[in-house]
Amino acid sequence: MAKNSYVWLDQLSKKYHRHIKTLDQVPDEELDQLSRWGFNGLWLIGIWERSSASKKIKHIMGNIDAVASAYSLYDYQIANDLGGEYAYNNLNERARARGIRLASDMVPNHTGIFSKWITENPNYFIQSAFPPFPNYTFHGPDLSDDSSFQIRIEDGYWRKSDAAVVFQRIDNRTGEVKYLYHGNDGTNMPWNDTAQLDMLQKDVREGVIQKIFDVARKFSIIRFDAAMTLTKRHFSRLWYPEPGRGGDIPSRADYALTKAEFDQQFPEEFWREVVDRINADMPETLLLAEAFWLLEGYFVRSLGMHRVYNSAFMHMMMKEENEKYRDAISNTLEFEPEILKRYVNFMSNPDEETAIKQFGSDDKYFGVCTILVTLPGLPMFGHGQIEGFTEKYGMEYQRAYYHETPHQWMIERHEREIFPLMKKRYLFSQVSNFWLFDYINNYGVVDENVFAYTNMEYGERAIVFYNNKFQDTNGTVFHSSPKLVTYSNGSKRTITKTLAEALNLNGAEKYFYVFREHVSGLEYIKNGSEFFNNGFQIELGGFEYKVFFNFFEVFDETGDYTNLEKYLNGRGVKEINKTLKEMKLEPVHNSFNEIFNTGVIEKIIDEKVFEEDEIEYPDTKPIKQNFEVLLKTVKEHFKIEVEDENTPDDFAKKITKVFEINEFLLKEFPSLKNIKNGHLKSHFLLNADINYKENFTFFLIYKTIANLNKTFYSPVNLNEHNFLEKLLIDKPVTKILQRHGKGEESLFAKLTLVNILLKYENLLNELIESAKFIKDKKQKEEPLKNRKKITELLENNFVQAYIGVNLYENILYFSKSYRLFSF
Repeated sequence: MAKNSYVWLDQLSKKYHRHIKTLDQVPDEELDQLSRWGFNGLWLIGIWERSSASKKIKHIMGNIDAVASAYSLYDYQIANDLGGEYAYNNLNERARARGIRLASDMVPNHTGIFSKWITENPNYFIQSAFPPFPNYTFHGPDLSDDSSFQIRIEDGYWRKSDAAVVFQRIDNRTGEVKYLYHGNDGTNMPWNDTAQLDMLQKDVREGVIQKIFDVARKFSIIRFDAAMTLTKRHFSRLWYPEPGRGGDIPSRADYALTKAEFDQQFPEEFWREVVDRINADMPETLLLAEAFWLLEGYFVRSLGMHRVYNSAFMHMMMKEENEKYRDAISNTLEFEPEILKRYVNFMSNPDEETAIKQFGSDDKYFGVCTILVTLPGLPMFGHGQIEGFTEKYGMEYQRAYYHETPHQWMIERHEREIFPLMKKRYLFSQVSNFWLFDYINNYGVVDENVFAYTNMEYGERAIVFYNNKFQDTNGTVFHSSPKLVTYSNGSKRTITKTLAEALNLNGAEKYFYVFREHVSGLEYIKNGSEFFNNGFQIELGGFEYKVFFNFFEVFDETGDYTNLEKYLNGRGVKEINKTLKEMKLEPVHNSFNEIFNTGVIEKIIDEKVFEEDEIEYPDTKPIKQNFEVLLKTVKEHFKIEVEDENTPDDFAKKITKVFEINEFLLKEFPSLKNIKNGHLKSHFLLNADINYKENFTFFLIYKTIANLNKTFYSPVNLNEHNFLEKLLIDKPVTKILQRHGKGEESLFAKLTLVNILLKYENLLNELIESAKFIKDKKQKEEPLKNRKKITELLENNFVQAYIGVNLYENILYFSKSYRLFSF
């Protein structure tokens, strides 16, 4: 079977939240979304033609929105309500094109009280020639759509005083009266809209198997409803109990059979025969059984069922019975690990409360959901689970009663945290490399609330942690729980592994492992010997979950990774390789930062500089010395030996130039003398009325980088076109600007502006020079000589991002109103 199969649970009927009425109305966007999210199975519930008698019962009882149960069938034909065969073929073809397999329910235990088999093969059902109890009466309405016979439910049902175990079938042609048993699992009450098949009859078993084959020709995934009721042990218990046992269904003690008598008529397990015949004739079909009553292991191990419901996952994780569920996993690993990958795990199904009601919508929900998609087996999502719907849905209503719309934030969190893991199901679905670990807290005790396990496939490794309790914990994983391992020669032995062994890590001193944590996106580095000797230490908050994967091995030939591990001291970073470069560049970055020493900046930008009657030029000696140290550090780091024209004196002159511009603006544009153009100086002038320290700091950043650029573009470094990247200059620049309270958006704008100024520095100087807008007023009337250069400037991605250009109908606009140019 496909290792990365998932099942998406949906109703796709009149109750569907998009108001889809037929299968062919399922929009392509829905299928595209499922494919994009990582689902490759779409489970259609309630698609078969339902029993009209059951519909009548519901309506007579007063609910106009009620329809027959999806498990009360007339026949295995696609319901006309949902578009019939045409609509099914349409959906199937579109789903297949996207790699999505359709799944359907099959009900082998019963049909509706009015069904094709009730009409054509009434002897297929468990029945009696007389009522099992003398007080039963059948005076209610005839529920049959066939004039040749009548169907009547026992009167206690209509009075709401009793749920009878049988209903009445009267043959209008012969007058024969039979009492057919309702479907019943013996745990609560009869399913009064169903009729129980008699699996003791060979013809019935074969008839059901042929129906399974019919369904399999349409659906490559089949889920069997109430499959546990058809095991020999339980079918006997329910319908043909051994003498003296009494039976779990009233009146069935009258039909007691010894074990030998029962085995003679029902010699082989029904499901064993089904699985064997499907495997032989239709091997691509995936069979999934709903099986409770502690039969999960039996269905997989003895009956060969491909997948089986694992309701323990939902119930125990919801109730936080963490020790019990860890024991369930551990015991399975010791007994037969392969069973684990046959489980279908879920957080909700049609018979249960919604996932959001059981697990909430916050960290606990997403923590359990993370376990759902990273454990071996098959994860199953319920209708509305991803959207955060709160209404418990059943298959017996035409519409939803709650007017709910999808919670976009829940969908987005699934898209960030859950669906990327689903796309890695090949890494998590198998059990051969799966190992469960004890999480030992700081008190030396196993914290049973923490689920910790590893898996590995195709060379990829993963470690998963989840704390299913609202309390903090701190601990270490080192030794695994015991697991039964089968060797190539067929021998088996129970063993444990260390974390390093489970992940196949090299414990030598010079081997390091870089890996990423999924939720935060941070990368970590750890020495192989640390894994080997100490395992993995981690602190977890309440309901916190972490998934570590993308492990890759590095050999530390130079000692750089040793230094990096010490430098980080367990911290995570966005990019390990970039952090390694930053660590090596630390002397350069420190020298760069020193130019922007707060004391130096404040000394240069003293408020007395901005008196309007006089400009005092600052002492640039400290900043000149700092730039000299920076140049020396850069040249030593990058081994640049040839001197260039980029000198500290030249740098200092450029810093002074800004004050010359200040003086010029004050003289040429005094506010009272030049009212028309007086506003210009507010855009350029350094004074106490604007954020002059920030502006001068940015000017200084730009000039420092521009001068470094000249060093890298010297004759011996003509091919160095990525000096900003080599210097990772964004790190110190970001820290400098953050001191001025700049957020992410502002930082991006400033760094973008630096790129523009560096690329178009000469062009901008030429434009300013050619415009002569200050001295020569006639120049305003002349054609712009640099049109091509301006067009090139405006076409640059950095420029468009900086000035806020947007594209609408193939036309570029600036500030939503001024057209720049069209394509």
